[in-house]
Amino acid sequence: MRFSAEEYDDTKLDNKFVHLTNNSIAKYSDAQRDALFEENMWRMSTFQEYLKKTYPDRNVFDEIKAKLKQIVIWSLECVQDMVENRKNSHEFYGYDFMIDEDFNVWLIEINSSPAMDYSSVRSI
Repeated sequence: MRFSAEEYDDTKLDNKFVHLTNNSIAKYSDAQRDALFEENMWRMSTFQEYLKKTYPDRNVFDEIKAKLKQIVIWSLECVQDMVENRKNSHEFYGYDFMIDEDFNVWLIEINSSPAMDYSSVRSI
């Protein structure tokens, strides 16, 4: 789970650090010197705990997870006749989603052969 390096502000459309969450971009933000910058990338378990504490009477994480899974299934169903089967091989896909304040899940993009490393934006 990634967050923008700087607080969202829809009046600053030219500020890439407000709208993009890529580590390769965010690491150049002045906010990276802020202690909170370390929290701009969460593991899914951290997000799940946050939702449990924030919405104790609702299982928001399971709602979001079900929506994520459904979108992945729909996307694969859309291309199932176009994906070439190659013997003794596999392909990983990286899904980028956005979750809005109403917990709607939006598919942003799908990447083939995504980077599989856990990276930090903190530069030393």
